[in-house]
Amino acid sequence: MLPKLNLSSLPLWLENDVSSSENGRYKHNLLRENPEVRPTVLEDLKTLVQKSHDDARYRLRSFLEDNLDPLDEWKDEIDPAEGYPHFFDLTTLKGYFGEFFSGLIAENLTLFDEAHWKVPVFSFRWHDTAFDQLEMMRQTGNMKGAIFGRTGDDCVAFVMEKGIIKKILFLEAKCSAAYDMGMINDAHVKISTKNLAPLEIRRLIEILQDYESNPDAGVWIQALRGLYREYKNVDRYDCVSYICGQFPKRPTERVCWMPRFEPHPSYKGERMLEVAEIHINDVNKLVSFVYGKEE
Repeated sequence: MLPKLNLSSLPLWLENDVSSSENGRYKHNLLRENPEVRPTVLEDLKTLVQKSHDDARYRLRSFLEDNLDPLDEWKDEIDPAEGYPHFFDLTTLKGYFGEFFSGLIAENLTLFDEAHWKVPVFSFRWHDTAFDQLEMMRQTGNMKGAIFGRTGDDCVAFVMEKGIIKKILFLEAKCSAAYDMGMINDAHVKISTKNLAPLEIRRLIEILQDYESNPDAGVWIQALRGLYREYKNVDRYDCVSYICGQFPKRPTERVCWMPRFEPHPSYKGERMLEVAEIHINDVNKLVSFVYGKEE
């Protein structure tokens, strides 16, 4: 189970400029970094990033121990999770960071005027292609370059009331050091899918089953099982989260990369859409720091 993704200094670090469509069905959040505040958030941000990957470390280690507690420290001299995830190339880590940050945005930004979004778990443990490469690195010392992303939803958040899921938030996440029009287009295409419930439900439940000693995990398992059985009356909301380290050169003519007052042309979802465009200086340096990777 994830603790609350709380970063209290987020509003000071990333100043938000909000724009909306006339019909109110689209909202654009432009979050621009205040570089002077950045040093004050780095350690807390790094802690949250590392915690978001604890479940993947647990899964990597679980085959060696019969009674492994997800919350215990690892004591075996051979650690299958050694190097996870900082051994991976920067492109892969930016993908991870984008997914993590979309969850951070969900829990801190009041998307769709809702203050109770919760990301119960991330799905990093299902990235088997990356795990295979980590094992190859352990045995041979060789690591490939960029690793293909896993299948499934980048991140999903929910509003749950009295054990029943009332709202679903699909988050499509991207992160790049330079502006990438293709990446933005791809995000809007992917978030346009017609399914009303996440494809990720089975995976989320399987993760939570490893934490059933936590009372909250049991509540989420039952709520997600209920959602799987009856999802047609639950509202789905869509969000694209895009971190970019390159900003428009002429802010008087253009201040952001995604449309401010109407959805991107590639969005075909016909639902409420909210986007978070996050302008951060030196993205590569930030990602390297929070993942403990030497540049």
